[in-house]
Amino acid sequence: MRISWLGLAACLAFWACGSDESDDFGGTSEPADAEISGNEDPDTGDKQEPGEKQEPGDNQEPGAKSEPEAKRDTTDKEYYIKSNLEATGDFSIDTVYDRYTGSYTYRIRTGNIVWYSQRVTEKATGDSSVCYNRQNGNCRDYGRLFLATDSKTERACPDSTRLPTIREWNVLESYRAKYAVIDTLMDLKYGGSCAMDSVLRCSGKDTTGYYLASDGKVYMRKKGREKASFIKAKDSSFYNIRCVGYPDFVESKRELPACDTTRRNPETRVYVFSEKENYRCYPEKGWLPDFSESCPSKGKSIVYNDTMMICLDGIWQVADLEYSPDKCTDKTKDSLMWFNGVNYYCTGESWRNLTPLEDSIGVCNNRRAGVNDTVIAGINIELYHCDSNEWRKAELSDYVGSCDDSSSVHMNDTIDFKNTRYICRGNGWSRYTELEERFGACTPEKLFMFENGTYNSAKMQYICDSTGWVIYSLEVVVGECDSTMTGTIVKSGDYYSICRSSGWMYVGTLENTYDSVMVCIGKNNRHVMDGQDDPEKPYTKTQICYYDTVNSNYTLSYKEFPKCYKEDEGKVYSYSEPGAREYYCGGAGYWHNYFDDLPLCTTKNMGELATSKDYGRVTCTEKGWRNISALEAKYGVCNTNNDETVKEFDGEKFICLQEDWRRFKDPSTYRLQLNVGEGR
Repeated sequence: MRISWLGLAACLAFWACGSDESDDFGGTSEPADAEISGNEDPDTGDKQEPGEKQEPGDNQEPGAKSEPEAKRDTTDKEYYIKSNLEATGDFSIDTVYDRYTGSYTYRIRTGNIVWYSQRVTEKATGDSSVCYNRQNGNCRDYGRLFLATDSKTERACPDSTRLPTIREWNVLESYRAKYAVIDTLMDLKYGGSCAMDSVLRCSGKDTTGYYLASDGKVYMRKKGREKASFIKAKDSSFYNIRCVGYPDFVESKRELPACDTTRRNPETRVYVFSEKENYRCYPEKGWLPDFSESCPSKGKSIVYNDTMMICLDGIWQVADLEYSPDKCTDKTKDSLMWFNGVNYYCTGESWRNLTPLEDSIGVCNNRRAGVNDTVIAGINIELYHCDSNEWRKAELSDYVGSCDDSSSVHMNDTIDFKNTRYICRGNGWSRYTELEERFGACTPEKLFMFENGTYNSAKMQYICDSTGWVIYSLEVVVGECDSTMTGTIVKSGDYYSICRSSGWMYVGTLENTYDSVMVCIGKNNRHVMDGQDDPEKPYTKTQICYYDTVNSNYTLSYKEFPKCYKEDEGKVYSYSEPGAREYYCGGAGYWHNYFDDLPLCTTKNMGELATSKDYGRVTCTEKGWRNISALEAKYGVCNTNNDETVKEFDGEKFICLQEDWRRFKDPSTYRLQLNVGEGR
């Protein structure tokens, strides 16, 4: 088991390389088409026509003026930039581990710049930044908000970094379209914005993210929208920021970014690991060696090609074991770590190198005492036995015994011989089946235990029964669902299933086809069909039947009725609508319909039987009068008072479930006698 901080780096390397299929990144195959608008309301995303006055109370970006804004000239190339840039191969992700904070950050290279993933949460010296609603927790969770017109804002970026331009944000959009991992690592929060009028006013948190660019614009993303927009920064408004810079390091000269001579040269050098020296971008000359190996800050560590480098004594060096973020303690005893190309074992006090034998078959410790293993070298096979925390050459008595019949002392024992697993079943040693190779031997000790696996790419659950490992299903536990079982209920664990023509199915809502009272038909127009009582709501949600006799169709509509509890029993209510009926409270949370030839159905006569000329035999339930089924007429009413009760009638067992008696298969007749959830 080689799990360490390098796993994260390997994962990122996979993201960075990817495959030719865009689905691997969760993105599209074409670059994003970023929307840029000068007339979009940043809080709502609604468009305003140029010159249209915004009425008081309309949603505005904090700090926005109420006067209409002049229509933009969309031919102004600096302002109007469509994101038609293709994402090129100049894309990579570097993982940077800070051993002082014990955390990782990411450097995302898009073209010739590097985006820093961390949020800016600290003030710059002398700046005018704020936290959303002046709450410090918002700075921590969403990032600090900086004044658009404050010249000190850029100081908040780490050394040798700066605010990105709108064009650079636009380039990022083109990469986002191809690499969904960018959204995950950048983690651009919807931190809202603030504006200073007479007081600080903030809005948009958790719905809109605003990120200030260096050229007076704002990159805006709204929650739920795939595309970003660019708007003009308001003088008195505060926005989040992110920072960009040139890469601190690359693996080889061919990975150096484009030497951009149109801007001020980067202040930092770029270290090329393959050359073991720094390079600098010079106007008209491109990247040239700087004849130095200096690095930016002491203690900074990075990972590339499964190697951890650290900045010490002013130069990049391969990190020693002491700088590993994984520590060896009592809690991590017996764990393994892969660090800078070497496997290490934790003794509980310190890391030590593995021996060649341990590197091949693992460490011999208390957990593996008595284990046998093999080493294959060419045509030679060596057998080893773990004894007293050390591997020794195995003897035959350590490895193999007789397995002649069921009385063998090795019955159900397993061995690994010449990289092949065997089990004693009483008739000689047998090779593992394919499923036993995955889950281990199916032995009496594992009978009725479960394992999770896949079959033809589908996730399945397997059970060890008397025949070996089989795919778990109700057919395995209960038996076949055939025509003789149609409509039969079975219980496996805490769940009920019913036999349908398509097989065993989980019981959801069962139909009571006999009922003519609680269905929306012509004679039940404007009747109550159902109700939902939420204790936290001041009303009861009541379902009303609207039947269209002309078109012979119906609609079910919910109305908000008053609460209906025991103290409200008998109260009458009617909603304001032409043709509305009157209803009465039954006292158990539901409103009921009046029937000409039936008494009121309340908590006082729950379970009572009656006969109606229009509906036949009915019973009073907490939801009102309903028909009784033929089985109820024969064996008694099934209601909430006797739900899940099992009774035997005429030699067959029935269960009361969802207000009707249903045929029930007794668990004692199941093929396997167990509850789902036993075992693993």
